[in-house]
Amino acid sequence: MLMIGCDPGLTGALALIDSHRGLLECEDIPTMSNGTESGGMRKWVDVVAIDNLLTIWSAKHEFAYESVHATVERPIAMPNLPVQTSASSFDTFGSIRTILMLRLGAKFVHLVNPAEWKKAFGLKRDKNESRACCLRLYPTAPVKLVKHHNRAESVLVGHYGIGLLK
Repeated sequence: MLMIGCDPGLTGALALIDSHRGLLECEDIPTMSNGTESGGMRKWVDVVAIDNLLTIWSAKHEFAYESVHATVERPIAMPNLPVQTSASSFDTFGSIRTILMLRLGAKFVHLVNPAEWKKAFGLKRDKNESRACCLRLYPTAPVKLVKHHNRAESVLVGHYGIGLLK
């Protein structure tokens, strides 16, 4: 089985894990300017680039011959965040969820709350914990830098998703 793990957000990531071969791919979510010069939300997800990425992964890893699922972290509204940040988070989540549902089918896209998957790994709020946990499971994961915590979380969300389906 192949699992796409997703930590949505403008600094989020997508990971592709094979339940037998391990981590196959991990990429930052591509973004693009939305044409706005001012305000808090000047970028959004590049849906065409994500679709192209999935096409490349599909050809490279033969999606047609595998069961392919996705697990996406559900965003949680945080009252202390600026409204633009919340709007961006939900916009990104909706865009990625839509692309995955169109590609894989709605029944193959699973949503998970952050607290649920983090509890399964014993993680708290420290992003370095996510990177360390990811590296224990997948030593070659591209999460060596502190700024790669979202990559680590996409891998962990995918790993968690595989466990849900076993």
